[in-house]
This record gives sequence, structure tokens and C-alpha cells, in this order.
Amino acid sequence: MYSQCWIFFILIILSNGNRTNKPTTLNIGALFDFDHLSKDNGRHELQAAQIAIHEINLRQKDLFNGLYTLTLLSNNSRCDPVYAVDAFFHAIFRRPQLHFLVGTSCSNETKAVIQVADYYNLILFSHSTSFISQANESYSTLVRLSVSDENYNDARVAFVKYNNWSHVAIIHQDSIEHSLMMAKLAKSLNESNINVLLTQSASWFNLTSALQNLRKARIVFVNFDASSRAIFFCEVYRTFIKELRERYVWILTGNDYDLWNFSRNNCTKQEILHAARGHIIIDSSYKRKPSLINPNMTAHHLQQKLRLKGHLDRQTLHAYDAIWVIALLIRASIDLKISIDEFTYNSVDIRDEWLNLIEQIHFLGVSGPVSFRNRQRRAETIISQFQIDLNRPRIRTIAEYSHVSGFNINCTKCRPLIWPNKIPVDTERSEIRRVVLKIAEIIFITVACILGLALAIFFLTFNIIHRHERYIKLSSSKLNNVMVIGAMHIHIAILLFGFDQWFLEHNILGHACI
Repeated sequence: MYSQCWIFFILIILSNGNRTNKPTTLNIGALFDFDHLSKDNGRHELQAAQIAIHEINLRQKDLFNGLYTLTLLSNNSRCDPVYAVDAFFHAIFRRPQLHFLVGTSCSNETKAVIQVADYYNLILFSHSTSFISQANESYSTLVRLSVSDENYNDARVAFVKYNNWSHVAIIHQDSIEHSLMMAKLAKSLNESNINVLLTQSASWFNLTSALQNLRKARIVFVNFDASSRAIFFCEVYRTFIKELRERYVWILTGNDYDLWNFSRNNCTKQEILHAARGHIIIDSSYKRKPSLINPNMTAHHLQQKLRLKGHLDRQTLHAYDAIWVIALLIRASIDLKISIDEFTYNSVDIRDEWLNLIEQIHFLGVSGPVSFRNRQRRAETIISQFQIDLNRPRIRTIAEYSHVSGFNINCTKCRPLIWPNKIPVDTERSEIRRVVLKIAEIIFITVACILGLALAIFFLTFNIIHRHERYIKLSSSKLNNVMVIGAMHIHIAILLFGFDQWFLEHNILGHACI
């Protein structure tokens, strides 16, 4: 009996020992959109996150000293705030303890989720949200992998100043998010002594009139969704003639030509490309270099693993890098001996320590350099131009911008700017030009006027000499003389207006008109 008790006791000790050696599972809640019609890449984002989880778990001994493994608990948010919040509470109450959150693809559901996640002290790593309304002042636990639109303002100002422009205009999609983003841009421009002539919001019902209001401006910042940009340039083609289109510089944000929808408008693809030719693109650096945290993974390799033949969306790359940010955050926590195991939904102190550690994370991911300032991603900015080469659209890099080196047009891949004629002016200008006739035209008009004047003098002389003749009296000779004198005056006036103002004083022309 005693021997059996000892054996049972030894088995319990051994099982507890094995349990302590087993890595602790850290759960990451993931909200992706699988059913939304305009967001068909939700499954690819989930797959990219799962690939990152698998790679991290293979290296958990090196990264986490064998203490932890990661598990992704995913759910479908359907790009709807109601479903997203419901999926969040499902994870809170029916799943194991969450430590971090990843998602979502739509701004409205991101706002809804982060508001409730903040009460549970969960940090949300958003792989797509870039609207200014999700600012760090409003949502303290939101970390953005997608570059904020505000991050591009310095590059925009630098590009405008490089071309010696001082007047710009802004046209944006009629929504609260776009209005807030462009308000921040307008403030940056005004602080840099760049005059914003007009800030115009537009929907598809009043886009034509909105474009017509831009007639006095020539440098225009444009902010529309990727799916709507083909419609915008179609309307540009229909509103302005070719000569006027070439005088405008359209400055857009984001290199998303592959997402343009050419079927939702009344223009052909060639007409849209003709209107879009020469527009400027402000975007974050997108390098295809190997990741420093995983040298075997690049954006191209990730695309192959996902078996994607078409365009690889930037959000998919961000979803992959978001998981690696969490992994590096856990590694930094281990180095600083932060008690990750003790995290609960009431752990405000641990949450604040993690938020401070995020500012120290920097690495080269598949989406480019990853670092944070105020929980917003910082990225080097590239300025490109949409050029047409042999009837094929090309996006050429023309400059780079960083907070360290500033505006640089001498980068390795930089190409020169191409304008239709010369560098466009920044506003509508009125010029008074003297129009001078050609020598042949002046000679012809002078000879004709002299002959006409001679003929008029002949008729006047004839009337005066033969004024007593009966047939002359019957023809109203005095009235004829007045008409002939008027004709002589007209011919003299034509001669005077034909001469250049260098030879005649202006008051002589005035007397001629009298």
C-alpha cells in the first residue's frame, strides 16, 4: 500500500516537472474580414499572420528562451462594427486569456473594437488603419502598422518647396476620415508658408463642379479611395481640355494603381491613363530586401507561400509584420523580466510597460523598415511619378524623403521629373501680351488703305469740282461728301492702328478713335 502511494506521489512530481518545462502559450486574438465584397484579401491576411506564427514558434527557443509559444485565435469581423465587437467579446468570454489583438481591415470596425479593447487593457496592432481619426490621443492602445497619412505631410511640403510652388489646393472624398486627414495637411502647409487656395470635398454627384472650382489652382492634393481614383481621373478627362489638363499637377497618396477599377466609369482605360499621366504619388518605402528577423522571407517569398498570382496587398505584408512586432515585444519583455504570465485584463501596469517598449522596436520587415513613434509607424517616404512609356504605365521614383536626410533627388533609383512642356506654375496667371502683325500682313493692309484713301480723295475731289452739275445735285452731293470723308477717316485710323506703338504716341490713337 505504501509503495503504491510512493509511486503515485513520484508520478505527480514528474508530471508537474514536465508541465513546468512546457512552454506557456500566449494567445493573440485576430479579427480579419472574410465576407466583405470590397475587402477580399482578409483570408490572405490571416494566412500571412499564421505563417509568421509558425516561423516564430519554430524559433521559440532563440526568441523566447523556450518559455513561450504563440497561438492565433482568429474570427471573422465582416468589415462591420457590430460583428467585430461581437467577435471580440466572443474571444474575451469564450476563448482563453488573450494577450494581444491583431486587426482589422476597415476603419469603422477598428474604432469600435479599440474602444472596447481599451477597457480590457489589450493592445490592438492594426495592420490597415491609417486614418487620422484613430489618433494616439483618442486611442491609447492602438498601434498602427500601416503608415499614418500624417507621416507624409513633411514629404509633401518638401516636394512643393523643391518646385518653388507657394499656392496649392486640396480635393478629397466626402467623408469624416478624409476631412480630418486633409485638415491636418492644410495646417502643415500653412505653417510652412504655403497658401492653400481651396479645400474642397467631393462626392461622385458633385465631382464635376468641384473640379471646376479648382480652375485658379494648379497644384492639387487628391485624397480618394483606391477603388475611386479611376473615376476621378475619368472626370478630369471629361472636365478639362488637353491643354488645361497638362497645366495641373495631381498629388496622390499611395501606390495603388493595381487596385484601380476601370469598369465603373464612362471613360476608356486609355482616356483615364491620359488624364492620370504625370501625377505624383507619395508613398512609404517599399523595399524587397530580405527581412533582418527572417532572412529567408521577402515580400516575393510571402506572395509565393500565399500562392498569389496577382497583386500582393500592402495590408497582407503588415499582417505578417504585426505578428513579428508582438514577438519582438515579448522578447524585450523577457529581457526586462516583465511578468508576461501574470497579465490579465486588469493589468494596466504591464500594458503601459508594453506601450513604452514598442517605441524601442525597430527592424526590417517584409513591408519595409518598421519602427514607431507615439505608437504610429515611421517610414521613409518615396515620391514617384506616373509616367507613360510606350503606351504602358510606369511608376518611376523621382525622390526620397526621410526625417534624417531630408528631400533627396539623387537616390539610386531616382529618375527625372517629366512635364508636358515646362514646370507647371502653381496658380492661374494673367499676362498681357502685345500681338504684332507680320510684315507681309502690314504691307498688305497699308497698301489697301492707301489705295482706298486715294480712291476716296478722288471721289471727294470729283464731287467738289462737279458740284454744280445737275446729276451731281440730284445725288445729294453734300451727303456723299460726308460719307467719303468718313471713309477717309476709317482708312487713316486703320493705318494708325497698324503702326507699332514705338513709332506713334498713344494719344494719337486716342484722337483717331474720337
